[in-house]
Amino acid sequence: MAAAAGGLPLEPSSLDAVAAPPATAESAAERRRRRDRDGQRRHRRRVAALYAELGAMIPALPTARRRRVTREEVVVAATARVKALEDAAAALEGYRVRPRPGHEVTVSSRGTVNVSARLPAPAPAGALRRVVEAFERRGVRVLVATMARHGAGAVIVTVTAAAAAPEVVEMIRADIATIN
Repeated sequence: MAAAAGGLPLEPSSLDAVAAPPATAESAAERRRRRDRDGQRRHRRRVAALYAELGAMIPALPTARRRRVTREEVVVAATARVKALEDAAAALEGYRVRPRPGHEVTVSSRGTVNVSARLPAPAPAGALRRVVEAFERRGVRVLVATMARHGAGAVIVTVTAAAAAPEVVEMIRADIATIN
């Protein structure tokens, strides 16, 4: 073979080594595939987070991972949830109308639930028991309950209970207000 300008012989095998490797085209394609895969993973994580948030708002939402949930199923579950919430709101509104005259129920809720109820004279028999039962019916554990007589035969019942959701506390307050 003829010598190159530098005096070194050029052989076909040395020319192949100098040429750009065909792997660069594959590397670009591989980088594109990896970028697409990473984008799909980010999208799936984002959609999964949004679906989890939706599932927290709509408990009846199907959660099977093997199949996709259709929009129709989401709408049906959401409609059922809204109907249940409307029914619960209507029931609570019914409680709001019924308080007896002379009943005073105050509620404070920070970590624990503190309820103070003034029941007018004549005090109902078993007033303390009835107030504690109002908590037990709603699944709230009573920590301390006291009862004291207050002028003219009225009874003051004070209860400290474990933490509870605000809607549960409101139902308990409504139950206590209806004790006669």
